[in-house]
Amino acid sequence: MPMGEHDTEGPSHSGVEVRAASVAVPSQAGPYATEFQLSVGEGKILQFKKKGQIAAVAELVWNALDANATLVDVELRREWDAITQIVVTDNGDGMTPERARTAFAGYGETWKTGKTHTEGNTRIMHGRNGEGRLFALALGDRLTWESVAEVDGSLVGVWISGNADHSTVWQAQKTEPARDRTGTTVRIDVPQGKTLRRLERDDAAANLTAKLAFYLRAYPDVCVTFDGKRLDPSEIIVGEPIDLPLRLPDDYAHEDPAPVVTFVEWNQRMSERRMLICNADGIALYEQGREWSDSIVSFTPYLRSNLFNDTSVEDLHGLPMSHGGLLDAAAQAVQEHLSLRGAQISAAVVRQLKDEGIYPYSGPPASGTQAIERQTFDVVVTVARDALAAKGPARRLSVKLIQTALESSPGDLHTILEKVLALSDEDRRHLKNLLDRTDLTHVIEAATTVTNRLNIIGALRKIFADPHLRKDFREVDQLHPMIAKNLWLFGDDWNMAMSEIGLTNVLQAHLEEQLGGDVVLETQLDTVTQPDGRTGRVDILMFRSRRDDSSTERLVIELKRPSVKVGKKELDQIKGYARAIVDDPQYSGVDCKWRFYLITYEYSDKILRDIRQKDKPEGLADDHHDYEVWVKSWGEILNTAERKLLFFQKQLNYEATDDRVTQHLRESYSRYIPEALAEDGRNGAATSGNNTGSETSGTVHP
Repeated sequence: MPMGEHDTEGPSHSGVEVRAASVAVPSQAGPYATEFQLSVGEGKILQFKKKGQIAAVAELVWNALDANATLVDVELRREWDAITQIVVTDNGDGMTPERARTAFAGYGETWKTGKTHTEGNTRIMHGRNGEGRLFALALGDRLTWESVAEVDGSLVGVWISGNADHSTVWQAQKTEPARDRTGTTVRIDVPQGKTLRRLERDDAAANLTAKLAFYLRAYPDVCVTFDGKRLDPSEIIVGEPIDLPLRLPDDYAHEDPAPVVTFVEWNQRMSERRMLICNADGIALYEQGREWSDSIVSFTPYLRSNLFNDTSVEDLHGLPMSHGGLLDAAAQAVQEHLSLRGAQISAAVVRQLKDEGIYPYSGPPASGTQAIERQTFDVVVTVARDALAAKGPARRLSVKLIQTALESSPGDLHTILEKVLALSDEDRRHLKNLLDRTDLTHVIEAATTVTNRLNIIGALRKIFADPHLRKDFREVDQLHPMIAKNLWLFGDDWNMAMSEIGLTNVLQAHLEEQLGGDVVLETQLDTVTQPDGRTGRVDILMFRSRRDDSSTERLVIELKRPSVKVGKKELDQIKGYARAIVDDPQYSGVDCKWRFYLITYEYSDKILRDIRQKDKPEGLADDHHDYEVWVKSWGEILNTAERKLLFFQKQLNYEATDDRVTQHLRESYSRYIPEALAEDGRNGAATSGNNTGSETSGTVHP
């Protein structure tokens, strides 16, 4: 049968049909009809069902090439876009009935054993382990080989079949030749419901090409086609393969030639990126180690050595034990070259953006964080280089979106890459792994958090220091929501604390008796209004809880109006309130630590002795094993928070100027600031200015 013609029916014969192991086999009179059982158990055979799909196809192609085929065609037959059958056809030497029985009967036995070249010394031999045919089980459940060979000047045919349900039982039968020249056709029936995703991927042909690359380059007269496409390494190789020298252990000093890793770079993404163990000629024998994950360079490393020429499958599995030093040296060489190539590609991308005038940075970085941000941008834009628009406003916008996300909200970066640039899932996954490994985005997120915190400290100072702004600053709908978004002011450990609904009733039960009617729980602020409809001026009680497996902590904050100067009366009230809450039957005997904060703009000198006690931190007015009562002014709270940020502020070289904090308020807290500040921003007045500087962020990270 000529190359490319496929007969789905079995060969025609006289006689009755014989059924063995649930597989229909044409009968054959005489001694040639044979059913045999493999020499190993079913478990050993069925392990091949777990082999990689591309690797399985490669083994079938290698079998054809080892039979001197110059034409090998892998056809994927489909129904309703699902692969139902795989047919591999070649024009090789074929199999005689005797060779077929010998090859298929014995596991690990093959006529190729001890041979380095094909029949007639034509080409390099690949297989010598007697396993290649069993890889077909990874693709389907019903397998048939129809082969024609030449014996004493005449053509003879053979038909071999097997079934995954009876994996150790095979049939071989001599037939009339089904074609007028030598060759073999392998048919694999894919069961309904089995998906062959690796073969359906856009990069399936490229992945198969990578496994055959050195062979196809060495023998340009060989043609292998996959799903209608000829496999041509020259179409996907970038430049020429590079041999990477290895820093070898002393054990390999006398190897001639010395083992080498050949680094082959591709112009398209490969989903299979494990190191290929090869003989010295680059014939791939085995896949070793982890998948190389890199979002910039697409490549395959080939570890080549004569040491692997006669290595059995079992020995290949044991390479980490027998050649661990060699594998480590190879991995190190690949990693070093990968870093070099990534830097070269990134530099070329950045240079192109600069030539186009759309690179978003100029001059040297002003701080270490800006340098890291720029480095991260270079990595991201390099990974996304093929997803960027080719030219025009769309290309400029894409570059600007990446830069903006890194500057203010790195968490939005993956959304931009997915929704705007349509970067593939695989590329985004590799990029995430790369950025997670380098912690670049985490540094930028931390820097953004620090600058936002410096801005909010400066903003509160600005409001409290200005009598007019302080007078207009309403607690209920302005101060309170700003503080609620920035609980780190009372310690970073409270930043992610949650409101506890069950606490409301207990706090309310003691509220009026202990603190008076002017204090309102934060959950009830929407009921507080003035005659003009605006929210009123009251004291606010905030409350948060956090718990782990062993304990619970609760924070209660009374925010006093700026007009209230806290004295003995207010201090006694918060102490009484704290004791009433702790002694409430609902919490009596519960393992819980309470912290009560009385926060004010100003407090009286009459309580200084209470809040500045010997051997106690300043502000701690009542200290017991299950609760603490603190009195703090806004100035003290802001000073403490700012000191904690001082180190990071120096590293960032960032100053929360009046312009910056005002702009930050307008962008992030426009609903919560006095109207005078908001109006200045809307009208463009010069009161606060509009120059925010490059570090200003418009996103709040409480």
